Amino acid sequence: MGVLEKVRAEITRHKMVQPGDLVVVGVSGGPDSVALLHVLYCLRDELGISLHAAHLNHMFRGEEAKEDASFVQDLAAKLGIPCTVEERDVPAYARKNHLSSEVAAREARYRFFRDVLQATGGSKLALAHHADDQAELVLMNILRGTGLKGLSGMWPVRDQVYIRPMLEVRRKDIEQYCHDHNLSFRIDSSNLKNIYLRNRIRQQLIPWLEKEYCPGLVPIISRMTKQIRDEEMFLESLAVQAYSRVVLSEHPAAVVLHRQKLLAQPTVMARRVLRVAWGRLRGNKQDLTFDHVENLINHLKGGGPERIFQLPDGIAARLAYETLTLTHIVGDNEPHASYFYELAVPGEVTIPETGWKIVSKVIDKKELAVAPRQLPSHVVALDYARVMQPLAVRNKRDGDVMVPFGLGQTVKLKKLFIDRKVPRHLRDRIPIVVEQPTGRVLWVAGIRMADEIGITPSTQKVMLLSLEIGNSNNT
Repeated sequence: MGVLEKVRAEITRHKMVQPGDLVVVGVSGGPDSVALLHVLYCLRDELGISLHAAHLNHMFRGEEAKEDASFVQDLAAKLGIPCTVEERDVPAYARKNHLSSEVAAREARYRFFRDVLQATGGSKLALAHHADDQAELVLMNILRGTGLKGLSGMWPVRDQVYIRPMLEVRRKDIEQYCHDHNLSFRIDSSNLKNIYLRNRIRQQLIPWLEKEYCPGLVPIISRMTKQIRDEEMFLESLAVQAYSRVVLSEHPAAVVLHRQKLLAQPTVMARRVLRVAWGRLRGNKQDLTFDHVENLINHLKGGGPERIFQLPDGIAARLAYETLTLTHIVGDNEPHASYFYELAVPGEVTIPETGWKIVSKVIDKKELAVAPRQLPSHVVALDYARVMQPLAVRNKRDGDVMVPFGLGQTVKLKKLFIDRKVPRHLRDRIPIVVEQPTGRVLWVAGIRMADEIGITPSTQKVMLLSLEIGNSNNT
């Protein structure tokens, strides 16, 4: 089967494109991308697609890189394909962000491709990775230490946008295709330098393995990656199901997991659930390493106070008594700004620092529909006559104490928070209702009310206090 037939088969097998798609093709000017552009050009009417070529000058190779860009423009013009060519200062980007040239080039290249997709209205990005590239990547992953994901290599379709139609094609067949169709191409001189690990694998390790141990190494690795991808897809579906049982809440700022339910998972599944949570928060699963995951798993098993772990990309993991929270808000371990607001009775006060509000009402005792102990935790009923007004709402202060309802003795708020397993990062945020004249703590909102202010048989008027979300959607 020739190159064109293999590409057609891969596109069909993986449903890579649909009629009407505009496919942006990444074209470096090398034999792989030149062949891909030509094959898609030959199949465009059959597939019902249109094409747009895209080339980025990474500004690593001076005049040589400029010649590559001109070559791609000329090639696209000959085929009548629109083309976008840009140059971006990747060396400066690498220095600024302390990245290797390879990583910086990859980030800049994909950012450029996304920009072209958006500018052109493209629905797919076709990349020219082939079977030999796949073998190189898998061997590189093995040398670096990898799991099933790394052994699965590059996927034919990623995120329903990135497609690789030539993953079943060998490099030698691509070069022969270019020769047979009189397609000229450029050679990137950096691909010949052995300073890069991938180049050493390509030029030294694979030829040696093929000669001494396994002549069919590349096809064998290709077959292996397909099998592992199937298993990876199955395990990932199980991980998503497990995640749905473990997650307590999920929104753009944070993902909160139930600690004990996560710990009850087999370790192999707990690792995957953490990666699912990471992906939901970050948008992809990159940058979370095996060491990061293992560190979290190990600390899940221990007790002790709340701990905060720094993760890549400005994300923190906050391990509390009952939860594990992944959050973008990495500064929440620092003390929050103090706040103090007067509370009218009846009335309400919104606390901008927290997004919560305290609402106060006054009713006759006979209007209280349930016994005070049956009220939800975010609502308390006080004897109106036993409270000295005006009231205020503030967050905790050093040395704060209260006499909790039913206890009959003074307790520090710090101890109350610890006993009630209140996460440390919330302790400075929780509203506290106090009497302004005496400073007495009446209610630690949502946690405990004070003694000697509860409803008695002689109570006539009831003060209801409730903790609510600052908008109308109380939870």
